[in-house]
Amino acid sequence: MAESAGHKTSDNRSEPRYTTRDADCLDIYQDGSGFKILASREACEITNISKHGLMIRCDAPLEDFERFRLRFHLESGDDLTLFGNVRWRVPDGSGHYLFGLHLEDRLGTDYLLWQNRLSKLLLNRTRSGLQIN
Repeated sequence: MAESAGHKTSDNRSEPRYTTRDADCLDIYQDGSGFKILASREACEITNISKHGLMIRCDAPLEDFERFRLRFHLESGDDLTLFGNVRWRVPDGSGHYLFGLHLEDRLGTDYLLWQNRLSKLLLNRTRSGLQIN
């Protein structure tokens, strides 16, 4: 799922970021009772992930602080359902946008499974002797 460990950056990030390298993908739906899709897996590329969020490159018109339901499709065949909001959006210079998505710890979601997946990734990196800052 991830390629490299993150580190504390100059913008005061306090948790590791991992760049993605495999086929994990996501669909983003409008939060609420409907299933209106905001961005499909064909329109979004996951660029990095952390325990509390992810950054995506997408051409969908997501708005800052828009609430969403995210369906994360893992290469293993498992799916996770998460909720959150769009924290920021900036153009990437190629006609797409980069989005910072914050994930919320909500009852009835797979948030703890998401946290567990990232914790295992960090543990595996530590055991394999990779430097983690």
